[in-house]
Amino acid sequence: PTIETASNIAHDYPTLLFSSDEKCSQLFTSQLLEEFMNSRTDGCSPNTIKFYRYTLTHFIGYPLTPQGVNAYIKSLTCRNGKARYYQALKTLFLWLYSNEYTQARIIDKVSAPKVQKKIMPVISIEQYETLMNHCHSMRDKAVISLLWYSGIRLSECANAQASHFDWEEGTILVLGKGNKF
Repeated sequence: PTIETASNIAHDYPTLLFSSDEKCSQLFTSQLLEEFMNSRTDGCSPNTIKFYRYTLTHFIGYPLTPQGVNAYIKSLTCRNGKARYYQALKTLFLWLYSNEYTQARIIDKVSAPKVQKKIMPVISIEQYETLMNHCHSMRDKAVISLLWYSGIRLSECANAQASHFDWEEGTILVLGKGNKF
């Protein structure tokens, strides 16, 4: 959605939350976005920061109401991606509430989008054996075997270091998504 579209949507909603002496207007603004982004510098990965900025930049101009959130989510064309956008909005609205920009926990009045469960494709044992037969080095075979037998993500495998392996126990220490072990 464009900002022009968001402004047109915003005119359809009355002021529900703010009186004239409140910190901000009824619409999400670029100033609020910058304040929110500045509050996210600690503890968030660079990819999370980029996603918040992308998601919330498109929310500028929408009303800070349940109807505004629903209108924004409805305007998105991605299906399962809507849940991620909702999560970014939830973080934003909890921040708005905790910093007294809103008088209520608005996001609690918005239902999370439904996510279609999708089973990730798995390669068969025959496909695994074909990959192993086409490896040109022991390193390639080790990487393919690690991915196959452990189920770790490609990025986790790429970040594995020799010090992460416990050869006696036959284990590997994996720092996963969100810096979780």
